[in-house]
Amino acid sequence: MLFQSTLYREHSQYTISHLLLHPFLPALFLKPRRFSPPYPAFFFLHYYRGSKENLLPLAQELAKNGFAALAIDMEYHGERRKEGRDILSCDLDEDWSAFERTVEDSLCALHFLEEEEEIDRECLFFLGVSLGAILGVTVCARYTRFRRAIFVVGGGNLETLVRESMLDSLVEIRYHLMKKRIPIPQALKDFTTFEPLSSVEKLSHTPLLFLNATRDDIVPQPCTFDLYERAPSPQGDSLVSRRTWASLPPCLSPYPKNRGFRQRGIL
Repeated sequence: MLFQSTLYREHSQYTISHLLLHPFLPALFLKPRRFSPPYPAFFFLHYYRGSKENLLPLAQELAKNGFAALAIDMEYHGERRKEGRDILSCDLDEDWSAFERTVEDSLCALHFLEEEEEIDRECLFFLGVSLGAILGVTVCARYTRFRRAIFVVGGGNLETLVRESMLDSLVEIRYHLMKKRIPIPQALKDFTTFEPLSSVEKLSHTPLLFLNATRDDIVPQPCTFDLYERAPSPQGDSLVSRRTWASLPPCLSPYPKNRGFRQRGIL
């Protein structure tokens, strides 16, 4: 059910509306102006400390190719920010709930796309960046009807992520667990619901594309390769090295521009 729709931006190639998909779920909805419906559409999940507005640098590129797009704020991001709350905190029970709300809200957003008359429900695509890619694997596994899925600087193996990532929030969680003398596997036992390594095995029906940094201390390289290797066969591996992130829109680049990326695809 759509609670509210207001015009957010008009452009010669697209219009963007600000939506409330339910009272606590804001979204941006892009539609191309130079194509006739029904439109193929992307569902977009942003990176940690990002927002649905990270879709905006992609708007013109999507529109000129005839794509619509829908982006939501993950829990505690963008318009859903709450003082003192974080989706990655030392309160792991609340983190689990925030993860679950984000996945459920993603499914709510996808239901909106399916019901929208101007959208081709048989031609929906997923694009997730960093945390949006990590949680996006679970979204894709639960939704099951994406034509393609793109995971940008995502990864799997949450234990390795918590143990090795240098993201400040994960470092705080790691030291909190050390002080409490709680082993990381024990602390994460309830997070198997969101483990990308398990969820990706359910995506044999969906062609996948992985874009990952060659030097990454936020999502460690073992996490990226673990996820790729766990993805169902056949794996049409097209490995491409790039010197910088400059060829990607800013919304896909949460890292400094001197980092490279690797592209691995299941085509």
